[in-house]
Amino acid sequence: MVELRSEKYGRFLAQLTDYLLLSLYGGRKSDRKIFLNELKDYSLKPKKKGESPNEGCVKELENIDKLNLDNPEHIAKLLKEGFHLMYQKRTSKKALDSLLKNL
Repeated sequence: MVELRSEKYGRFLAQLTDYLLLSLYGGRKSDRKIFLNELKDYSLKPKKKGESPNEGCVKELENIDKLNLDNPEHIAKLLKEGFHLMYQKRTSKKALDSLLKNL
């Protein structure tokens, strides 16, 4: 079975994320759990028929003025915002699934 481009992206992103989590939090399981819970909260619901491209858009970083690297929720929200910015929800789902599978 050939690895899809989005799956490869998710796998590499998982490697980077593991490195970041280990570097930032020293492998503390509680911070990893907070990070994973926030990341799994990503919505894959498609926009409703007739909605404009920006309607119903979740702006993950809207309430964050300065990224706090000590806060695992901020790191997860940053990654989720990147998935929101991908054009196709199916593509972002494959990349997210691959990231979660490889973490």
